[in-house]
Parts: sequence; C-alpha cells; structure tokens
Amino acid sequence: MYKIVPDTNFLIYVFKHKINFDYEIERALNTKFEIVILSPIKEELERLLKSRDLKGKEKLAVNLALAKIKNYKLVDYTANYADEAILNYAKENENVIVATNDKELKEKLMENNIPVMVVRQKKYFEIFGMV
Repeated sequence: MYKIVPDTNFLIYVFKHKINFDYEIERALNTKFEIVILSPIKEELERLLKSRDLKGKEKLAVNLALAKIKNYKLVDYTANYADEAILNYAKENENVIVATNDKELKEKLMENNIPVMVVRQKKYFEIFGMV
C-alpha cells in the first residue's frame, strides 16, 4: 500500500481549486493507498489559520484542509520545518509518494528517487518518478 504525504501548499491548492483529493489520487495511482498527514503539516495549517494574512479563498481552503485531514492518518513527526519532515519521512519509509508543487522540494525528492505527485492544469494529479 502506498502512503501519500501532501505538503501544506498542496492541500491548500487542492481545496482552493475544489479538486476532489481522494478521487484524483485513486485515479492517478489506481492501487491501494493511505493519506498520511505529518504533524508539522497540521501545525502549519493551524498557524496559517490563526495568522491575519489569509483572506477569502485561501482562508476557506485552510479551513477545509483542516477539516478534511481529520479523516486521514496523522503521524507525529519531529522536524524543524515541514519540508524537512516530509523529506526525512519519505527517506525512512517505503512506498511513499509526496504530493507537492513546491519546486525546491520536488528537486530534493527526485534526487532521492522519491516519487512526486503534482497538480496539472488546476484539475488533475500526475505522478513523477518510479512507483
């Protein structure tokens, strides 16, 4: 079974653009999977919600992401930054696919032969790397 680990921006993007997260993963992967939320991602979403910087669609997307991640597996993970947590978790575990549109994180993941799931044309997911 694959573990799908989204980063914060991926979650916000998905809910901002009303993409059916679970359906798109199933369509792109076509096999069993579980969605894993690392604790730094949840904490970052909570921090964003408390900040005054978010307005409109972004604030709604963060609220939706926080509500939706309650349905997924939450993994306590210690790291200084969310991206660091994602990269280390992916290195330490098998069958991990990281969902991100972050260019820098994608490069680090690909250097470590970790598959990456991205959003294409604001509506569907595509996977890069060996699955």
